Formats: sequence, structure tokens, C-alpha cells
Amino acid sequence: MRRIPRASLVALLLLALAGTASAAIHYQATTTTDNPQGVDFKMVVEAWIDGEKARIEFKESGNPMAPAGAYIVTRDGGKTLFLVDPEAKTYAHWDIEALMRMAGAVLEGMGGLVKIEFSEPQVGKLLDEDGGLVAGLPTRHLRYRSTYSMQVRVIGMKQASQVESVQDYWVTRELSDVALGVWLRSEPPRTGNEDLDRLIDSEMGKIDGFPLKTVTVSKTTGGRKGQRETVTRTEMVVTDLDTRAPAPAAAQFEVPPGYTETQMLPEGTGPESPFGALRRRDGGP
Repeated sequence: MRRIPRASLVALLLLALAGTASAAIHYQATTTTDNPQGVDFKMVVEAWIDGEKARIEFKESGNPMAPAGAYIVTRDGGKTLFLVDPEAKTYAHWDIEALMRMAGAVLEGMGGLVKIEFSEPQVGKLLDEDGGLVAGLPTRHLRYRSTYSMQVRVIGMKQASQVESVQDYWVTRELSDVALGVWLRSEPPRTGNEDLDRLIDSEMGKIDGFPLKTVTVSKTTGGRKGQRETVTRTEMVVTDLDTRAPAPAAAQFEVPPGYTETQMLPEGTGPESPFGALRRRDGGP
């Protein structure tokens, strides 16, 4: 039998390792919301994940803050995120948690005009079972239920309501790339109330893995004698998952050179506002 030279074996090994290192995760995910006002929402993203690097492109979007054609990039597992708009040639720091905190600060800054109170919070796990295959990977199906009372006071007028939210997660433990958590987040949704969010985190923050499908059904009951009820259903599902996709070039995970930095602030408002479109830091329109 002919012996293969050691140099050739080393070259073959290096080639195999290079092929392994170049593999990335590619997927598409669709999020839909059935709105009680009859205005349905749909968002489609296409993502490439390579370890701590991620690029998430908005193919369809009903969110003016993340229009179709824009994309999010990170190189540190989501610790630092940038929203890039190639049409406007701009980019901005993307921090939803900061926006939520700013929204709370705005409400507090309004003094007694607007006040929101939460009470009687309860959170519990209802289900933990085999979830079957989602996008070709095995999952666990978890279900949580959270309830609380909410009272909103606006200029002395108050309205009380009961909120019930049921969250279903189909979570896989077959994937480990940290940057998957940029979009496939198992963290529970935030209410803006620190005590309630802490209670939800204590229960739902234990989820291990990345969700390939989520369904959240929120029911709010309020109005006179509690007769008015609104139900909102939001679903996110991963499709076309490829765990051995060719890795994009390193530049695809970076902000293109020459782009102008902007802020996620509304037009015509001060830096304290959390809402609206992007605004230039240099004072431009």
C-alpha cells in the first residue's frame, strides 16, 4: 500500500479544518402579529450567524425603525449592535432595552399626568414536553403563563385591566453560536415594571437553548365591568435553517466605511425621547 507523505497529510488536515471553520448558520424567520384593531403585522428576516458574529437582514418589515433593506450586525455576540440603513448610508446603535428604560423615564418625567401601576403578578410554567422537530432540529416545548393587574391613570382618570399572557417556546439545544441570541431570544418580554420583570425573569429566565418557534397570546380584559377584551397573538418561526452554510466575508458583519452615525430618536424632539425615526448626531435633518 502506498504511503501518503506526512506533508500531504498535514495539508489535508489543514484543509479539513479550514472547511469546518468556514461553516456558518443561515436561516430565515417570519414574525406575524394578529392585532385586535385588525392591522396585521409581518416581519421577515434572513440571518447569518458565525460564532459571536451575526448579520440579520430585514426582508419585509412593518416597523419604521427597521425598514426593509436595513440590517443589524454584531461582532461580539450581541453586546454591541448596529442598525445599518444602506439606502441612507447611516448606522445607529440598536438597544431595545435602553429604549424601554427611556420610555419609562419619559413617563416618570410627566409627573402625575400619566401613572401606571402593576399588582398581583403571578408567573408559572404550565408545560415542559418533547416539541418534535422545528426546522429539522429537535426541540423542547415549554409553556409559561403570566398574569397581573394594571391600572393606568391619565390626568386623574383611571382605567383598570387584567392582563394574561401565555408564551409557548420550541427550544433547541443543538445550536451553540452565541450570536443566535440576537434574534432568537428566549428572554421574556419586558413590561417596563422592574418588580414584575424581575418575577418573570426568575421563572422564564431559566430557559436553556434557542427558540426556533415562539407563540405569545396576550389577553387584556378591562373597561366597564371588565366586559371589553382584546387578544393579540404573535408568532415567530424559523425556516430554511442551514447549519453548514458558507460563512460570509468578515466585512459583512461590519458597518460599511463612510456611513454616517445616527441616533434612534424622533424628529423634532430632544435626546430624552425613546420613539421615532433616526436622527443625525451632527444636528442635520
